[in-house]
Amino acid sequence: MDKGLSNIALNNPPWEKTWQKMRDFLTKKTVYHPFFWMVYFVFFYFAYNNLYEDKTFLSVLIIIYGISHFGMYYIFQYSPLKDWMKTKKFWLVPLVFIFLAIVFGYLIYLLMSLIFDRDLNQEFQSSTFSIIVYMVTSNIFTPVIFLGLKAQKENRKSRILEDKREKERIKNELHYLKSQVNPHFLFNTINSIYVLIKIDPEKASETLIKLSNLLRSQLYEFSVERIDIQKELEYLENYIELEKIRKGNRLDFKLEKEGELQGFQIAPLVLIPFLENCFKHLSTHLDRPNIIRVKIKRQGNTLEAEFFNTSESIAQNQQNTMGGLGLANIKRRLELVYPDQYELNIRKGEGDFNVNLKINF
Repeated sequence: MDKGLSNIALNNPPWEKTWQKMRDFLTKKTVYHPFFWMVYFVFFYFAYNNLYEDKTFLSVLIIIYGISHFGMYYIFQYSPLKDWMKTKKFWLVPLVFIFLAIVFGYLIYLLMSLIFDRDLNQEFQSSTFSIIVYMVTSNIFTPVIFLGLKAQKENRKSRILEDKREKERIKNELHYLKSQVNPHFLFNTINSIYVLIKIDPEKASETLIKLSNLLRSQLYEFSVERIDIQKELEYLENYIELEKIRKGNRLDFKLEKEGELQGFQIAPLVLIPFLENCFKHLSTHLDRPNIIRVKIKRQGNTLEAEFFNTSESIAQNQQNTMGGLGLANIKRRLELVYPDQYELNIRKGEGDFNVNLKINF
């Protein structure tokens, strides 16, 4: 046999296709509702078979009971009663339900009396009141079980749909957060390139290529949920090179890497907002260095990133803005991609800014 045909035969056995068709057929309301009630009648017939010698009486009793339960179920399921549960009229639902149970219970008693023209008290070996109470109770108990199962199924479907919507919402929100580029950074970099074109065209060309690589990474390579940590670090280094061109000799920058930073992945563009923040809030001293220190280290399953920069006084700076994403946005993104897996500490001193981020994988 041809290898391809053999694989198809192994992966898709004939019974699987048949079962799929049967399952699709049984999930249609026009099929599984009648099928369910048929099983219901058969089950109760055999369950009470030993209690009644007169099988005709038993059959009619179960049919009438079934019609009663059938009516109770569908009246509640497909009438305004179900919607009342979600409104201020909810208190009317149990009253209507009990009223219908009493009506159906009494009708069962009357129908059985008329059809068989015999003393039901003797047949059931109980008083008329006890018989009607039993029938009313049955009309409440059995439909409630069915409705409970139906409600559970609908709740499960609702949860699945809600989970799907939530995942889609989170996906869209993450895409939005990742897609934001710091406009100040772009504006300043383009201005720097414009100046370099006149002073050093070759360096301007190199800078433009670095900017192009940066944007390409953000648009294409970082469109996935996870990237290799090395890709994130390369992005950081390219960003640093562009900022160095703008800041010139006034910048004292140092990037340290510690531990094994190979072979594990991270959510893309998680670290860049903190680096943006360092440059955005960097001091502008003329008489001493303007310092930025970045340290990325891994200890076991924990990635720790430390960001430090000298800054102006608190009065001249804003603590609650961080790069292009903003403090609120980056916190939100961390909560979405690393729920209960991260620790973020931010400290604004008189002349410095410190950020410490720990992510547990």
